[in-house]
Amino acid sequence: MIWKIARKEFLLNVMTFKFTVSTVLCVVLVAIFVPVLADDYRQRLSQYDLHVAENEAKLRDVKAYRVLTPMVYRRPQVLSVFSQGLEKRLADSARIDFGTRPDFGHIPVLNAGPTEVNPYLSIFPAFDVVLIFKVVMSALALLVAYEVVSQEKEQGTLALTLANPVPRPRVLLAKLLAGLLTLAVPMTIAFMVALLLLIAHPLIALAGSDWMRIGGMYLASLLFVMAVYNAGLLFSCLTRSSALALVFALLFWILSLVVIPDASVYLARRLRPTESIDARDGRIAALREQFRREGRAQRATLPKSGMANCIEGPFGGRGHWYVLICDPTEAERWKQSAPLEISLNSKYAPKFRDIELSHLRSLLRQTSLAKALGRISPTCLYDNTMSALAGTNLADFGTWTQRVALYRENILAYIRNKTDNLRSPLFITQCTAADRRAYLESGWSDEVVKAVEKRTRPLNLADLPRFTYTTGIVAGLRRAAPDLFLLFVSNIVMFSLSFVAFLRYDVR
Repeated sequence: MIWKIARKEFLLNVMTFKFTVSTVLCVVLVAIFVPVLADDYRQRLSQYDLHVAENEAKLRDVKAYRVLTPMVYRRPQVLSVFSQGLEKRLADSARIDFGTRPDFGHIPVLNAGPTEVNPYLSIFPAFDVVLIFKVVMSALALLVAYEVVSQEKEQGTLALTLANPVPRPRVLLAKLLAGLLTLAVPMTIAFMVALLLLIAHPLIALAGSDWMRIGGMYLASLLFVMAVYNAGLLFSCLTRSSALALVFALLFWILSLVVIPDASVYLARRLRPTESIDARDGRIAALREQFRREGRAQRATLPKSGMANCIEGPFGGRGHWYVLICDPTEAERWKQSAPLEISLNSKYAPKFRDIELSHLRSLLRQTSLAKALGRISPTCLYDNTMSALAGTNLADFGTWTQRVALYRENILAYIRNKTDNLRSPLFITQCTAADRRAYLESGWSDEVVKAVEKRTRPLNLADLPRFTYTTGIVAGLRRAAPDLFLLFVSNIVMFSLSFVAFLRYDVR
């Protein structure tokens, strides 16, 4: 009996004008914008490959370990086509400087004006496949659900149905099954179109873990549209007029899609205000000046050089000069200054890091509050789930930064190992004692300088640790699990409320 009722409801739904228009609109939007989003991903991937190649080229030009400053980059996620999340708003590169913290540069902000105080809380959604589903599929779900019960009440057919020996729970379960089948058709078609376009793209390849993520995204999308459908079903069960049910459904749609996400951002900024960027930069500037004064005081205690200046070689590595040749006194000065420099950097690096991390933590607390407040909306739950599965959420960025910090420690250990814990002259120069003597005996001859420069070769960095990072499928599923579970629970709660309202309906 359940299947017969569901089949009848399903056939009636798919033959409606609203179903046809919504399905065609969803599929057409996906077919138009997925190639655009795929090209955007391809451009970002090409930029990433270019940056990685440039970094490798500059590493091949390093002539002293002091100027070994590799760059690491965050690879764009292929599934950002489905959910861009925060990928474009977060830093995608970090520089590893010896003796200092990794420098993540600035955080680029999209769609934010001059008053934007938290780039993680932009109220403007990124355009992706998720946005299409949130708008079109949620609207279709409500348009299908709002009249499922209320229209039969108006027409009197529900009383006739319940007059038969068919239990009410079976009738409502059949309507739920019919709604699931109705919404699964356009959702499945849209997903298939998106996947076919991605597979057909010549520069995009989906790995096995990507297919598992896509499966999770499809499940999350079905749970989302069913949550919206159950909300419409609840309004339909609570009201006797389909027009009134439609009003409530549209109000829910606006609240869920626009009001609650934006209101959660606004309330989070009010309840947990953050330090201004100008105040943070002022504290950093004051600390940097203190760092420079102490550095100058330490350098004043070092032996005086026998030359006015050491001879600097051409830029090696990432825009840093290295020592080409210097006299013995200057060499001793550099040898003594290296531990002092590292000690000073080790002293101040945590202070710089504390300022930046305290500001970042305040932003993240504000973001977490907005996320928690927004969880009353299935739209926010859906957003969180999809970005977690796509690897474009804040948690994935945090894991990447932790991996960068670990990579920095590996680089520091590598440099210390290659330079006898900074005591080797190779830390600053390849110039030998014989080169220095020849330079002094020649009366600072340019010929000696050119001969030393000709013999100077880039360091052999074949054993240099390379940075690797991939988004794990297990981690993505673990991050998506809470919001996915809440989406499931919201379906259960709203259907239970609909069930109670349907059982209490008086046919008289």
